[in-house]
Amino acid sequence: MTDPAAPTDPTALLGHLAGHPALADRLGGDPARWSVREIGDGNVNFVYVVRGPNGAVCVKQAPPYVRVAGPSWALTPRRVLFEHRAVVEHRSHAPEFVPRPWYVDAESHLLAVDFLEGHTVMRGELVDGALHPHFAAQAARYLADTLFGTSDLALTAARKRELTAFFETNTAMCQIMEDMVFTEIYLPHPRNRWTSPELDDDVRRLRDDTELKLAVSRLKSRYLSSRDALLHGDLHTGSIMVSADGIAVIDQEFACYGPMGFDIGTLLAHLLIGYFAAGAHGPERTVQRAWLLVAVEEVWEGFRARFAELWRTRAAGDAYPAALFDGADLEPERQRYLDALFTESLGFCGAEILRRVIGFARPDDFTTLKDPATRAAAERRALALARSLVTEPGRYRTAAEVTEAARGGVRGET
Repeated sequence: MTDPAAPTDPTALLGHLAGHPALADRLGGDPARWSVREIGDGNVNFVYVVRGPNGAVCVKQAPPYVRVAGPSWALTPRRVLFEHRAVVEHRSHAPEFVPRPWYVDAESHLLAVDFLEGHTVMRGELVDGALHPHFAAQAARYLADTLFGTSDLALTAARKRELTAFFETNTAMCQIMEDMVFTEIYLPHPRNRWTSPELDDDVRRLRDDTELKLAVSRLKSRYLSSRDALLHGDLHTGSIMVSADGIAVIDQEFACYGPMGFDIGTLLAHLLIGYFAAGAHGPERTVQRAWLLVAVEEVWEGFRARFAELWRTRAAGDAYPAALFDGADLEPERQRYLDALFTESLGFCGAEILRRVIGFARPDDFTTLKDPATRAAAERRALALARSLVTEPGRYRTAAEVTEAARGGVRGET
C-alpha cells in the first residue's frame, strides 16, 4: 500500500480499506465520499478515524519504529497482530468494554476497530478536573472478567498453552516494559526524564537504594516468569476511553501473558498519579481528589468481589479441579489467593509510579503542571508512596490503607 515507515497517505488508506468487504459494509456508501483524519497523539502508532454513511472505524498503523521517537527507535510493526488477538480474546470475556475489531492486515500493519463515538481519553479528562462516577465499577469488572477469563481458573491447560505460545512471541513490546518499568530508571539512561534540578537528589537516592532495587528486581522476575493471565500490558488512563456512562479499553499492543497484579497495579498507579497531580491545583480540585481515592478503593474491592464470584460460578479450568473438591469449602483459599494478589498488585503499582515520574513517557497529569517547584512537590509525594508500595506492600491490608497513606502524603489534608 504505502511505505510503512511513513504516515499513511489518506487516499491510499481509503482505497485499501475499500477493498475489504466487512469494512466497506461497516462504512457504507461510495468510498469516494469517505473521510479520513489523523487523531492519534500516542507514543507508539499513527491513528486515524475513517467515516462513511453507516459509521466510523478507528484505524491504527504501526510503523517500524516508536512514533514519538522516530526511526532512531526501531520497533516491530507486528505489534498490531498481538493487539488484534488481545482485543479478540478480551472482548470474548468483556464485550461491553472492548471495541469491536473489524480488520487486521499483517502486510500493511493496519488494525481497524470501531470508532468510539462520544468517548474521550480518560487522562485528558482527569487533567481537566473531571470525575467519572461509573468508572471504578466498570474498570473492576473489566479487570476481573478479562483476567479470570484468560487464566487457568477458566481455561483448560491446552487452551491456555495455545494462547501463551502466541503471546510469548510479543518479545519486543515486552522488552520495552521490562526495561522501562524495572531497569532503566535506576540507571543513567538517555530516555529518562524528570523535573530537574528539583528532583535530582531524589533520583540519586533512588538509584542508591539497594532495598528498593531488590524489591523491583523481584517484581521484574515475576513479570518475566509468570503466566497467570492475558494482560492488557499497559493499562493506564491514557488507554481508557470514557463517555457519559461507559468506558472502553484500547491500545493492547503490549499484551502478554503475565502476573495479574501488573494490570491491576498499573491502573491503580495512574489513579494515584492523578490524585497527587490534582493536589497541586489547590482547593478547586478537592472533590476530584476525594473521588480519585474512592476510585482506587472501589476498583480493587469491585475487582475482588467480581473475581471471587467468577471463581465460584465459572471455574471450568484445570486449576483447582472440581473433582478434587466435591463439597469442600474453597472460600478460604479464594480469599488467600486474592490477598496475595492484592499485595503483588501494590508492588507493581509502586513500580509504575516510580517509572512515570523519572522515566520515559511521563504522564500529562504531571507534565501539564507548569511551575517546576509545584510539579516536583507533587511528584515527590508520589515517589514516597511508591517506594513504600514497592518495598513493603504487605504493610497495607486494604485499599483504604493505601489511600490513607496517599492522603497523609499531601500536605494540609486530613
